[in-house]
Amino acid sequence: MYLLSEKSLTNQQIIAFIIFAVLVNALGLLSPILASNDANFYAIVAKNIVLSNDWVNLTFSGKDWLDKPHFPFWMTALSYKCFGVSTFSYILPGFIFSIVGGYYTFLLAQYLFDSKKIGLLSALIYFTSLHLMLSSIDVRQEAYLLGEIMPACYYWLRYDESSKVSSKYLIYGAIFTALALMTKGLFTLITIFSGIVVVYLFKCKWRSLFSTKWLLAILLSFLFIIPELLMLYLQFDINQSKVVFGQEGVSGIKWFFWGSQFGRFFGIGPIVSGKHDSIAHYFYFFHTILWSFLPWSLAIFFIIANFIKLYLRPKELSENLVQQNVRLKYVYLFATIIPTFILFSLTEFQLDHYTNIILPFLAILCAEFLFNTTIKKRTRHLLFSLQLAVSYLICGLIIILSLIIFTDGLLVTFIILDVLVILLFLILVNNYLFTKAIIYSVVSICLVFFFTQVVNGRLYAQYDVGYQVNKYITGLSGKYSIIDYRLNSLSLEFFSKYGYKRIDSVENLLINGSQPGYLLVDESESGIVNNKSRAHLILLNRFAYIKQNKFIPTLFNRDKRVKNTSNVLLYKIN
Repeated sequence: MYLLSEKSLTNQQIIAFIIFAVLVNALGLLSPILASNDANFYAIVAKNIVLSNDWVNLTFSGKDWLDKPHFPFWMTALSYKCFGVSTFSYILPGFIFSIVGGYYTFLLAQYLFDSKKIGLLSALIYFTSLHLMLSSIDVRQEAYLLGEIMPACYYWLRYDESSKVSSKYLIYGAIFTALALMTKGLFTLITIFSGIVVVYLFKCKWRSLFSTKWLLAILLSFLFIIPELLMLYLQFDINQSKVVFGQEGVSGIKWFFWGSQFGRFFGIGPIVSGKHDSIAHYFYFFHTILWSFLPWSLAIFFIIANFIKLYLRPKELSENLVQQNVRLKYVYLFATIIPTFILFSLTEFQLDHYTNIILPFLAILCAEFLFNTTIKKRTRHLLFSLQLAVSYLICGLIIILSLIIFTDGLLVTFIILDVLVILLFLILVNNYLFTKAIIYSVVSICLVFFFTQVVNGRLYAQYDVGYQVNKYITGLSGKYSIIDYRLNSLSLEFFSKYGYKRIDSVENLLINGSQPGYLLVDESESGIVNNKSRAHLILLNRFAYIKQNKFIPTLFNRDKRVKNTSNVLLYKIN
């Protein structure tokens, strides 16, 4: 096949595979359900903005909510306004920001190493890193951060290396930095600026950090977050009687500068993780990054070894300006990754998606290493062989998991897909190891993503109570609200189109049941409701459901799936 007949991939060929990877990522937009409870929760907060047309107050279940800044919810609400409340509308803004992050990963890599091919390889690795792909179906703040931190880093680096204050780089850098602050808070500044700060320290020019140029940059960045501070002030600071997390007199502005980040880090805020009894949690992100950066994880070890070698040859470096420059680029990238990684490892609050914001920088390092390995004519490098082994292993695992999980048509579909992928490996790609290492890795991880999409969109959708109930009610006549009796289903509240109420006692049912509506109750508690309720209840349907956090373990054990499956009953209240 001519497309892959070259000894090394051309820029046009890499662009073709980037487009292919982006299209595979875009399959997440078609997901019928959201992939986590957090995603459903955030989707509901944004939905409340649209329903109330209140863009100041973030609320959940009728109460003021203070845990994340406003910006992602504004973007989601705007998407709802344009396309209606749906999974597509929720995922779309995060997907767009993720694409922006990939584009600026390309620009940053191209600028650092003065090579378009390294930039394109960086973007390809970015779009085919497992956890970055999964973020397109499990959209959280990190998806937005990708499209904010990467542009900010690019523009601040250009701003730093310009001979005078460039208004273009200053304004763009400040805007994207402010967006990151209004998405996740102050700690994003560590990822954005740590690389530049360490490079200045490395070059013994730390005094330049306090120049007018950089003070102006910080000042402008904080000036652009005034909309967020104003919203927090209007929602909380001028309403001291509000009760938030059981406390009165909560300051939204104080929370933004302290509680939202430092409170979690030191474990003194209202939302904290459980205390860890051992030191094992300090190494949580070491193993997390090995699977989240698949299929490129093994390259990390070669990158670190290569970086160390740069420091073991001081005499050579002193005579080679090119090598000195490359070392500075490595310093910048590692200095961007390591402080953020250490920060994540030290905090008690640890979630795997936190690593997403450092994966683009690893992608750049990986691309630079792969490119320079081929430049040095090391066509049989160990990493290339390992990439092939990982790709074969991934395809083998998909076949095994398909046999365990799927039945009937889905099983046949994935067997055929796996066979086609293996044929692609054997036939369409030539024997040049570098080409195969890249293409096999890209295709195999795209197969994994498609596999997760089918599991989420076809298998779990059958057990998602909100999706199933909404699908059923949509076909009924009448636009009635849903009353949720002690299920607390986030997906049900998200999908509900005509109102949703939570109740936790039958007495409340009597009050809410004075008007027609639908009642959803777990089958195990239906007897209590039927005996004590004075409302006239008509049983409409029964739905099987599994709680989202219990579904994954049941995939590999059908007996456990039956055990974890509960039934809910849908009544009509007359």
